[in-house]
Amino acid sequence: MDIEALRIKVRPEQTALLIIDMQKDYCCKGGGFDRRGFDIIPAQRLATKLNKFVTKVRGVLKCIVHLKMTKVAGLSSPAVTELYQRLGVERSYDSSYAEFYKVVPQEDDTVIPKYRYSGFVSTCLDHFLRLNEIKTVIVTGVATNVCVETTARDAFMRDYYAVVPSDLTEGTSPEAKRASLSNIDSFFGQVVDSQSLLRCWRLKNQKEK
Repeated sequence: MDIEALRIKVRPEQTALLIIDMQKDYCCKGGGFDRRGFDIIPAQRLATKLNKFVTKVRGVLKCIVHLKMTKVAGLSSPAVTELYQRLGVERSYDSSYAEFYKVVPQEDDTVIPKYRYSGFVSTCLDHFLRLNEIKTVIVTGVATNVCVETTARDAFMRDYYAVVPSDLTEGTSPEAKRASLSNIDSFFGQVVDSQSLLRCWRLKNQKEK
């Protein structure tokens, strides 16, 4: 990997960190992923690691954006309903699971509700990024093969550089994560590791807080 080229791409003044769906529904026992039988332990471990990363880069990057999956009855999609019925997935919803899990927004962060897998569909994300002259988005969170990949794809199609740290995202399975990262790196952006990003911002040797 050309670290100098990456450094140019992720210059703090043009880069936003997107944190996708770090919510109890995808990380906690009893949440939607747990009820579907997905292993939530990787997401819980990710939350701890991602929180440390965010603490390090807060004040360095121009924008930190938490994208929060939000359920609105009037926005219920027949296509989504049909999909889950066909899969036999139970869709009862407890609003307490919408709360953030460990990676909690701070005063200067931005929270943007989203209603689909992509953070760009029916949200103000694109408008927000352009107003802040953002050219590069670093996409983290869950799930790699669902909302993270979909958001990275849509970022690329809107002419943003999409960068995905492989160790700051988790999929619905290790196999799904690997396939998704390969797809992103081949067609929609660049897959790196978080230490390379910290090197770009000269934060690698900073002590853990």
